[in-house]
Amino acid sequence: MAEIGVTLREARMRAGIDIAEVEARTKIRAKYLRALENEEWSLLPGTTFVKSFLRTYAEALGLDAKLLVEEYKFRHEPYEVGGSGVVQRQNGRRGRRGKQGAFGPQKRSGWIPLVGLVVLIAALLFAVFQMSKGEDESNQPPPAATTTAADGDTEAADEQAAAERRRKQREAAGRIVSLRVAATASTPTFVCIRDARGRRVVNGRTLQQGRRTSVLRSQRFDVAIGAPSVRLTDGGRRLQVRADSRNVIAYRITKDELKRLPEGQRPSCSS
Repeated sequence: MAEIGVTLREARMRAGIDIAEVEARTKIRAKYLRALENEEWSLLPGTTFVKSFLRTYAEALGLDAKLLVEEYKFRHEPYEVGGSGVVQRQNGRRGRRGKQGAFGPQKRSGWIPLVGLVVLIAALLFAVFQMSKGEDESNQPPPAATTTAADGDTEAADEQAAAERRRKQREAAGRIVSLRVAATASTPTFVCIRDARGRRVVNGRTLQQGRRTSVLRSQRFDVAIGAPSVRLTDGGRRLQVRADSRNVIAYRITKDELKRLPEGQRPSCSS
């Protein structure tokens, strides 16, 4: 089988992803991923972490994680401790080694030394883990659980903001005036209308009897009328305007009010 590090690196390059993307997927620091690809086992915090990181990295790349872990154990773990005694790999094969006496294998002195060895290994691994944890606190991103919680809070905030935008849009839609002006008298009627943005939506148009504007929509209209011979409606609702046959009249129309404008505030449609 090819070298473990070469297998990982080639699989990553075939997939077209970089170390930073693998780090984001696996939550394994980039320096440890590079150590796996370079087979710099001494840079990793113990064999237990090596196998765990190797398994996670291989699965992220779609490789046979079990096969790579077994390859690592075969090449780089000379001894294993099991319930039946100490097993040593010799010349690439596993062989059982026990004490021999004059009449065959002797009984082992006891399991107490093995327990002590296991406890010692566990203590060393715990110490290495604590040191690595302290080193990573200032640099390493939050753990997956914390990141998930933060993502959940962000999604909730986004949903709340979206709901607030939809509420404001509904409110704004409910305040839209749908204005139409129709001439009702035989005398031609001059009409000038500006919307909430100040745009001249009816630019000094003269309406003949029976003619009307299209439906205009805005949150506010300023309307100047040359004679009272018109009918103003908001949707199906008729707006009541007072007649003034001698002067131009002007109104500000919103959903909440119909306000007469003084002469200085009348909309102008002159170029």
